[in-house]
Formats: sequence, C-alpha cells, structure tokens
Amino acid sequence: MHTQPLWVTRITAPVLRGMFGLAGGYRVKGLEHVPAEGAAILASNHLSWADPPAIRTVIRRACWFMANDFLFRIPVLGRLIPYYGAFPVRRGRLDREALRRAEEHLKEGDLVCVFPEGGTSMTGRLVPFEGGVALLALRADVPVVPVAITGTDRVLPMTRPFPHYHRGGVTVTFGPPVHPSDVDPALPHRQRLEEFTARLHAAVAALLPPEYLPEEEGAEQ
Repeated sequence: MHTQPLWVTRITAPVLRGMFGLAGGYRVKGLEHVPAEGAAILASNHLSWADPPAIRTVIRRACWFMANDFLFRIPVLGRLIPYYGAFPVRRGRLDREALRRAEEHLKEGDLVCVFPEGGTSMTGRLVPFEGGVALLALRADVPVVPVAITGTDRVLPMTRPFPHYHRGGVTVTFGPPVHPSDVDPALPHRQRLEEFTARLHAAVAALLPPEYLPEEEGAEQ
C-alpha cells in the first residue's frame, strides 16, 4: 500500500496558487471531469517544469506523477518532489518498473498523471504522444482525463530558472474522459493502442488554443 502525505499539498497549494496569481493569474476549467474517487489517469501536454504544480494544486486527492528520472538527481528538488507524489520514469525506452508502479497506484484507486509527449515541448506546440499512456490505460482498464495547460511556457520557460510575470498567466483545462471501451476491443492489440493514443491526442488538442497546436492544425482553425 502506497501512501501520500496529502498534508504537504494542502499546506503548499495556497502558496502555489498565490505564486501563479502573481505571475499573471491562474485559471482552472473543467475540474468536474476529474473523478472524486476511483482510479484514473490524467494526461497532459507538457510545456514547463511548472506544469506538475499547476495540476497538483487543484487536485484534492492522492495523485502520482510519472517524472523524468534525472529530476531526482537534482540537489534539493530530487528530495522534495516525492512528497508531491512524483516517481521516476526513464525516458527513451519502455520503463516496465515505472509502468508497474503506476499500475499499482491505479489498483489502489488513485490518480496517476502522465505527460505523454515524453518531455517538454520545445516550441510550445503539441507533439505526437508516446504509447505508454494508452498501454497503461488499456492494461488497467481506467479512464484517461485529457488535460491542456497554457501559459506555463511563458511564466516559467525552460530557458529561465525562475518564474516571471506574463499577462494571461496560466490556465489548466480538464476535458471529458476518454475510456478504453471507446476503442473496439476486437482490434489487434497494436492497432488498439494506436487508436487510443490518437483519440487521446485529439482530446487534448481540442482543449488547446491554435497557438499551442501543431502548425498544420493551428493553421486550419
């Protein structure tokens, strides 16, 4: 049984909301789509190191984050992020150990947050998703809540070590869940993974403004 010190989030959430407010504002939309209980995956676009706290600040229950393993080697930060539910995942290949841990959290009825682009988008535009989130959702048979974040790339860009003010601030939008049952179970496994990944990518894209979409899609809107 994994436990999470939720008192850490309760104490720091107001501070984080205040910091986002000072950086230009903090808005949350569609929070009703996040289940109050039961297992689910949150799948978000990824723009900045500010993305996990932007999501975690409004979640009132246990929520675990799959985080790049190099973050755990950074002094101070590496010791702090586990208190917020982060656990390491190795990039560049299928990390079966991280996948098993995520499945355990889901079996315990918790939320697991994944950034299926596999890293931060250097342009701010949505890039193709890796297949790990679909594999996890289908294996655990849990819904995936699409999440769209905007503004963190301006408030805390990857090129700057500290946040700064930017008009418009940060917005976090949660969308209607995508369910494994939405994909035909009779499809071959690989095709089912690809179809679910495509549906999830489209669900996140539908929540984003044109400037955050792939250039072709943004030009069409």
